[in-house]
Amino acid sequence: MTTILRGGTLVTCLHPAEVIEADLVVDGDRVAAVGAGAGTAADVGASVIDCRACLIIPGNVCAHTHAYSALARGMPYRLEPPRDFVEILRRVWWRLDRALDEESIRASARVAAMEALLAGTTTLVDHHASPAAVDGSLDILAEEFARLGARSILAYETSDRDGPAVARAGLAENERFLGRVAAEQPVLVRGLVGAHASFSLSDETLAACVDLARSGGRGLHIHLAEDETDEIESRAAHGLSVIRRLERAGALEPAPVLAHGVHVDPAEAAVLRASGATIVHNPRSNMNN
Repeated sequence: MTTILRGGTLVTCLHPAEVIEADLVVDGDRVAAVGAGAGTAADVGASVIDCRACLIIPGNVCAHTHAYSALARGMPYRLEPPRDFVEILRRVWWRLDRALDEESIRASARVAAMEALLAGTTTLVDHHASPAAVDGSLDILAEEFARLGARSILAYETSDRDGPAVARAGLAENERFLGRVAAEQPVLVRGLVGAHASFSLSDETLAACVDLARSGGRGLHIHLAEDETDEIESRAAHGLSVIRRLERAGALEPAPVLAHGVHVDPAEAAVLRASGATIVHNPRSNMNN
């Protein structure tokens, strides 16, 4: 199917800013032509959208998100207010993710994808957790995102916080999903190996995540020093900062996706730059927490 976006203002480059008045022709899932009058030859049988007075930009990427948090808005809360970061996790987020089942995972994915697309974000790098419904959870997310035409890079948040059986299930879900993506090569979906954060990962579980990332040729997607708790626990339990612990474990190869990175000193930042890691800043989440 051919779609013509007629007469819009196209942003072709951000730095330096470049815009042109042009048609954009989309043939199936590819941009086929861009330019003044580019849609004329493709008019027959094409769907034409009048984009005059509209700005057309490449889709934004949300490089770290939790789609299930779309269900948190308006969620009733009857506990004492959290006093610190760990209590926020225990009283809000971990209570929510433990309550997720197939139906609520599916609903959260739909809401998250719709809100993202309405804001011009077409790719979601999602870090998912549903301890009571681990197996197949990434397939549900992939299906719902793709149904709406959103791209996704998915990982299951492996953690020891719910016990060794759930940790093993999280690893298995990452491995199964990576295998499926490798075999089927879906157009809109990719995978990473998910891990929660250093303070909720034993050495054994972290090593298993690293082994899976290396064997699959995919990096880790993990929270990094989001709160001082992560640093304090790592130094107390392992005698190392979080970054040095990840470095020792081999978690920086292949290059990982590291979310937050709030408590990082200049020497550690140099280590991350050398590794090629992607650092994802999350100011709104940091303010909320």
